[in-house]
This record gives sequence, structure tokens and C-alpha cells, in this order.
Amino acid sequence: MRNLLTALLTTASLGAPAHAQTLPDHIRSAVRETVRTVRTVSYQQGREEQTDRQTRTLKIGADGELTLSNISGDIVVTRASGGDATIEIVKTSRARTADEARELLGLVDVTVTERAGRAEVKTVYPSDRRRNRRNFNVSVAYTVTTPANTRLTIGSVSGSIRVSDIKGDLSANSVSGHVHIANAGRIAAAKSISGDVEIIDSQTEGAVEAQSISGNVLLRKLTARSLEAGSVSGSVAVQDVQCDRVEAHSVSGNVEFGGALAKSGRYELNSHSGDVRIALAGGTGFEVEANSFSGSVRSDLPLTLQGSGNVDRRSRRSLRGVFGDGSAVLDVTTFSGSVVITKR
Repeated sequence: MRNLLTALLTTASLGAPAHAQTLPDHIRSAVRETVRTVRTVSYQQGREEQTDRQTRTLKIGADGELTLSNISGDIVVTRASGGDATIEIVKTSRARTADEARELLGLVDVTVTERAGRAEVKTVYPSDRRRNRRNFNVSVAYTVTTPANTRLTIGSVSGSIRVSDIKGDLSANSVSGHVHIANAGRIAAAKSISGDVEIIDSQTEGAVEAQSISGNVLLRKLTARSLEAGSVSGSVAVQDVQCDRVEAHSVSGNVEFGGALAKSGRYELNSHSGDVRIALAGGTGFEVEANSFSGSVRSDLPLTLQGSGNVDRRSRRSLRGVFGDGSAVLDVTTFSGSVVITKR
């Protein structure tokens, strides 16, 4: 029936002989709507779903190590109250028929390796993708509860990662998904190629690195010795951080800094084709050097200017000056955007 309707519609509306194009408009419209309905029903009937759910308990102890690698699916990690880690594994497959969906489900395995306070969990797909078949639609979602001091290394190819209330060493990386970290203790890295990266309400004694290629990066209420935040085609925002050294950069997005400066802190903020906006809280003095190739540079705070420069604030493209005791350093650059320094 579908082929017949499609052929009729094609004959009636596309390069058909002259005698075939005499079909009335209301018939052609009805045929087109019928074809659309048939296609919708066919699509819905062809997407059967099967799910397999299991739970594993890992005896890694209060200070153990967990490595989790996924291909397609989200990962959520939260703090457990006991000394064991618990992982809920949900595999979901979709195919044209229920039998095919069940078959696909069995082709994806989850391997769990435990030894001496360490565990490795990995999603394993068939190496030949079942003789290179198309539409291999199987995802695996992980929900993990683990002791607060667990050392975590998490990676996903196509899925988001969310980690909260974990104080152990943490590294989270996704190729195509968001990375969200909250109330963490020791963050080594948080990165995504095609997704946003967000770190909030966290404290660490070391350095923090947060990077994305085509997503936004947000660091808020973070305490660290130093931090580096960057994006190629997204914006970067650093809000209310306590840090002695901050590097925030974007190629084609805006860069924002809001909050108080640390005495003797150094802040390097730059964008190639976006604006750099700085909203300062508190009374920490700073020395600033700001430059823009084709945009304007403006400070709403009273500065003691240094060097030469255009006195007209509206057209100024470079600025060197000191506010207060000049204890912190602001190094700000943009190529085709503007620089604005304001009081918060």
C-alpha cells in the first residue's frame, strides 16, 4: 500500500506525464497526508525497545579507586553512606522488532574487574558491530553510589557525566556530552569535546582544568590553587572563585569574570572574537593591562593611568592602570571584542 501511495503521489506531483497531472488538488492532498501517516506508523512500529537492568556491589573500601568507561549513555555518581560502591547498570536497545532488540542487547557486555581496593567497569561493544550492521542502537546508563573518598576516573564517548559529593581525586571526560561536577574535593580535569562543562560549589588544594571544544564552561564558587578554563567555540564564565591564578580563554566566545580578586593573584583573561567582561567585588587593588585590536576598552573603576593612550573612553583600545594598591594583576586581551571592567 505504501509503495502504491508513494508512486501515485510522485506521479501526481513530480515529473509525471501531462495526463497524470490532472488529478484534483484535494485528491493529491489526501494522498500526501495518507503517505505521511503510513510512514509515521511504520516508523513507530519499527522501533521496539528492550531493557536489561542489573545491580553490582563493588568491595573497594572507603578509599578505593573506580574507573568507569562508557561508549553511549549517561553516568551519574553520588556519595554512598557505606564502604562499598553500588552500580546500577541499565542497557537499552532499540530495533525494528522485539526479537532484534533482544539480540542486540545481548551483543553489548559490561565487564567488571575487582582487585585490592580497585575496580574497573567497562562497556564493551562487539568489535565487528555484528558484521558491520547499521543502526546498532544500544546504550548503557550507569548510576553509581560510592564512598566519598573514592578516586574516580570517568570517561564516556556519547553521554553526559554528573558527579556530586565526591572528595577523592576526580577526572571526568566526555566526547559528546555535558560534564557537571558539584561539591567535589580534588578535581584533576573536567573536559568535553561537544558539551558544556560545569564545576560548582567545590574545594580543592590543587589545580583545576576545565575545557570544552564546542560547549560553554562555567566555574562557580570554586576554591583552588589555580584554574584553567577554556573553550574554542563557547563562552567561559568564572564566578565567585577563590584562587591565586586564573586563566580563562575562548576563541569565539565571551569570557566573564565575576567576584573578588585575591591579593597577589594573577588573572589572564582573553578571547579572540568575543567580549571580556569583568565585574569586581570587594576592594582588592589591582594592576590592569587590557587590549583590543578592533573593539573598545573601558573601566568604570577609577584608575591611575600609566603610559600613553587615547583619553576618549569610547574609542580606547588599550589601557594600563592601577586601582588601589595594585596587589593583583589583570592581563586582558581580545582581538575583535570589547573589554569592560565594572564594579559588582
